[in-house]
Amino acid sequence: MNQGLVNHTGIPGSSEGHMAVTQVPMVTLWKQADGVLIYPTILVLFLSILGVTTNILNILVFTRMGLQETTTSSMLALAVSDLICCIMAFWTYLCYVPAFRDIPGLPFQSIEVAQETGQNFRPYVIRTGALITAFITLERCLCVVIPLKVKKVITLTVTRVTIVIIYIITIVPYIAHPFQYKLDWKFYPSLNRTIVGSVVKEDPIAFFFLVFNAYLCGFSYLLLASGVVLVCTLFLVITLVRSSRWRESVRKQTQLSIEKSVNLKASGSKREDRLIKMVVVIAIMFIVCTTPGTIVMFIVSVSQEYIEGERFLPSTLLLQACLFTFETVNNSLNFFVYYMIGTRFRVVFRQLVGLKEDTTSS
Repeated sequence: MNQGLVNHTGIPGSSEGHMAVTQVPMVTLWKQADGVLIYPTILVLFLSILGVTTNILNILVFTRMGLQETTTSSMLALAVSDLICCIMAFWTYLCYVPAFRDIPGLPFQSIEVAQETGQNFRPYVIRTGALITAFITLERCLCVVIPLKVKKVITLTVTRVTIVIIYIITIVPYIAHPFQYKLDWKFYPSLNRTIVGSVVKEDPIAFFFLVFNAYLCGFSYLLLASGVVLVCTLFLVITLVRSSRWRESVRKQTQLSIEKSVNLKASGSKREDRLIKMVVVIAIMFIVCTTPGTIVMFIVSVSQEYIEGERFLPSTLLLQACLFTFETVNNSLNFFVYYMIGTRFRVVFRQLVGLKEDTTSS
């Protein structure tokens, strides 16, 4: 954000877009809203610490599992993007905590620095995670639709190239941001000091690219990812239901003498179902946690009264904290999904931390 002012479509730090709209100092607004925001701030800090821990564990486990499977490579890439998001969330809200923000002699304006070094970069990485989630669900759908050909269509090379492309198209556009805003020494009359803060360069070309990226690229990426995840998730849920019904009918119709052979045939199906179930849970969590931000982005974009009305700004900060909470939940909890559903993940994790092998795993 520029000069510590509220901007970026009125939803500072949400995962969707940037546009200067008002001239109310962020510091003033945050101090006015401290009483309301203290609990969401604590929650975001807790979730972000949890997310940093769990995503580091995800990265270690997936690396130890080996990256010769396409799904493992994709989930490792997702863990990396989630880790970055959680680090950015922690740093941003740490700078918003009054005890940190008001440290005497702090050489920088913490809220403005948080905007430029964490909050403004985070939306780009959120789009990365969204597109990777869409790719994972799409791959799992192809495994169901064309099980004999999917390994030829989605190869390990294709997966890695796709992940690199996703990171490039979502994060590289951020390079326009430093051309519009930068950190520099500023004089603050209220402090009677010169400290590091956010300064606007007023580069019209850079501003155009920021708006273009926010509304066209950023919004379209989220809509595309959400649409793919929603459609693929519905398809996978239907597949799980059908698979469950099939196994139930087999149990009822098969004689005991041939039950072993049927179980051998079904064992691969059960493993596939566990993987599908894992992807479905991750996808549902993604939909639930990112939909509010997408809806709010749309409402704010079309509501001129909301954009221009300064009386809405304190509530905007509370809304920002709520969106941060939803997004950080999505970035933090995948580990528990992997551990509860993924047998191989659970075994490798227990080996990694020196726990006894889980004899209940099947």
